[in-house]
Amino acid sequence: MAATEAELTLGVVLKKGGAAIGDAYSDWGLEITDVTVPGFSRTAIDATHHGSPDGWAEAIMSGVKRQKPFTLEINWLPSETGTIKTELEAAAMVYWKFELPDGSSVITKAGISDFSPGAAPVDGHFTGSLEFTPSGEPTWA
Repeated sequence: MAATEAELTLGVVLKKGGAAIGDAYSDWGLEITDVTVPGFSRTAIDATHHGSPDGWAEAIMSGVKRQKPFTLEINWLPSETGTIKTELEAAAMVYWKFELPDGSSVITKAGISDFSPGAAPVDGHFTGSLEFTPSGEPTWA
């Protein structure tokens, strides 16, 4: 068996761009503790009919492709909630760039669709989560 080629994930950075993919990107300054990098899918349409061979379900793949929502878990700093709230209220779809530790990146257009302050344990720190809803095709580089 070959040795693993898995890579460590420490060092993911999320940068915010503007309304155009070529706009400058700047570090949004979030202390990210966990991230779901944007995934994508294609819609499968059920085409099963009364004459489907041996009663097995059939499907056809549509041309519709979608990015999946992505989530950030963060060390939430209550004093910086205004920045998150302003972005959510703007309802703007802007470009976001994930810089990954192996030097690759993914750029996606998305808007914040959910912010949830997390736990405030007696012996711990504030946490929170942000969910982004993407639009269009991601660019992997």
